[in-house]
Amino acid sequence: MMRGLLILPVLGLAGLAYCFDNSTPTTKLETNKGWFSGYFQVQYFATDRSGAQSGAFKVRREKLAYNYLADERTMGRFSVEFASGSNESTAQVREGYIQYRPNTFETKSGPAFTIGAQDTPIGYEVKYSSSNRKWPEQSAYEKAYFDGESGKGLLYQNGNEDNYWYVGLWDSLTVNDKEQANSSTAGEVGTIAGIRAKSGPWEGGISGLNGKRPAYSSGSTNLASTDRRFGYLDLRYHPAGSRFDVRSEYMVGKDRVPLAAVAAGTPTTGAHVNVDYMLNDSDTFVARYETFDRDKDTPGTTQTLYGAAYVRDVSKYLRLTLATDWNKNPNNPAGQTSYRTFTFRVQFKF
Repeated sequence: MMRGLLILPVLGLAGLAYCFDNSTPTTKLETNKGWFSGYFQVQYFATDRSGAQSGAFKVRREKLAYNYLADERTMGRFSVEFASGSNESTAQVREGYIQYRPNTFETKSGPAFTIGAQDTPIGYEVKYSSSNRKWPEQSAYEKAYFDGESGKGLLYQNGNEDNYWYVGLWDSLTVNDKEQANSSTAGEVGTIAGIRAKSGPWEGGISGLNGKRPAYSSGSTNLASTDRRFGYLDLRYHPAGSRFDVRSEYMVGKDRVPLAAVAAGTPTTGAHVNVDYMLNDSDTFVARYETFDRDKDTPGTTQTLYGAAYVRDVSKYLRLTLATDWNKNPNNPAGQTSYRTFTFRVQFKF
């Protein structure tokens, strides 16, 4: 299975979406115009994992964004996540950026300059909106190293919607990184780059981030600065008119898991395959496999997940998801290495 995960992404090229989702109008360009967008997710979650909160309803995501197109070349966007923090009850700014396109937003091609807090353009899943993703959660390695998705920096992009490349200067830590959120630690600036291409039913890319995880000091905890490097490969297969939508991703890097007992950065890998099969226009079956090894130098640290989900799009605004997964996690601090989770989610977006 792991060999297959490696082969799939190598065939492709990764990056971020080219900011043409809900950030720009889909109708004729209207300047001096502002509009809201957002989504929220309410869910019931249960698990037999020792020490985990289980059997409870909660608001998993609650995001509101405001976009303003000042003229045909300049726009601003900010968003607030109202279900952040350990109890999903804290408000946090996730996006706050300005974007300039010399060729205008209407052309949807050419250079683009973006500065501020925005989704981190690495791999596809970090950037992929929770309102679009049919599997309930991101991969374990994404949540470990890119908590909250959003980062801060200056990004230059060039190309069109399907084929583009980008480079930028980027804060090493995401806005919700535990080491940054729990102290006054300031993330060091590193570099980020990627390229994305699409041809027929195939789409994919390659991207990378190179920087430092800064030193962290809080109470009796003192961790030295360490390398923070990641490379991503991803591939999507989705023929026009097909019921199948297959996405795969492979990550290799070096970092320490935030606030982990091991202070030094360790070599890490992660990968997943996600298969969506549309039963009809409203119903989709999802199969999922993922793996995450947070320390390649230490045997027995690989975490795996097998999952299945049934998704029903009640309308263009409302989605219901019923999902379960089986986990093997030797890194579980409670000592229970095998456990199962169950999620029922109601999602609304606009």
